Amino acid sequence: MDFYLVFVVILMSLAVVDLIVGVSNDAVNFLNSAIGSKVASFRVILIVASLGILAGSLFSNGMMEIARNGIFNPTFSHSIK
Repeated sequence: MDFYLVFVVILMSLAVVDLIVGVSNDAVNFLNSAIGSKVASFRVILIVASLGILAGSLFSNGMMEIARNGIFNPTFSHSIK
């Protein structure tokens, strides 16, 4: 029993690390483009980016439902509640 628990904990931690790496890569790409084009000041860009991350984490409930149900198929989208 302990072996399976350790295995599940390792898999969960790898999933969290993978998610963090993927999201931070997207955030860095956005920040590089915004800072390089000097759209706004560095502080304003960081504030907008952090608000986007906050909104994404608060409103990502639909994506988690798709992840739980498997591959998204638009013809069966009425079954997702």
